[in-house]
Amino acid sequence: MLPTRRTLIAAMCTVASVLLAGCGSDHGTDPAQLGIASSWNLATANGAPLPFTVPGFNPRLDVLSDKLVLLTNGTFTESTQAQTVSGTTVTPQTIPDGGTYTVTGTSATFVFNDGTVGVGTITATTLSMTLPTVALVYQKQ
Repeated sequence: MLPTRRTLIAAMCTVASVLLAGCGSDHGTDPAQLGIASSWNLATANGAPLPFTVPGFNPRLDVLSDKLVLLTNGTFTESTQAQTVSGTTVTPQTIPDGGTYTVTGTSATFVFNDGTVGVGTITATTLSMTLPTVALVYQKQ
């Protein structure tokens, strides 16, 4: 017995609605659902391990460590341990920052408090972010 035209149309509509439901929306993905709301430690800058010398600073600015804490409300905090080096004088410092972030699928956009925008990708264990002068890779803590 062959299926009726009405049965075929109903089956096609069911399959189409299931496929379209999985397409998502223009809204960001809930960080809590992804399990990304956590602490992330900087592993590399421009493909090299830390410390990282930030270009264009005089006295020299070396980043020793950096930690992002992503919160479920779409905000983040950042704490950078750095040092300035002028001749033989080394001055340690902690540089706080933060901002907001959105995630859609595995794509992430970070907007820092000073307006700097970082874009990248995020998985369960790795966060890669490109800023105007540096590419950063963080590992989930």
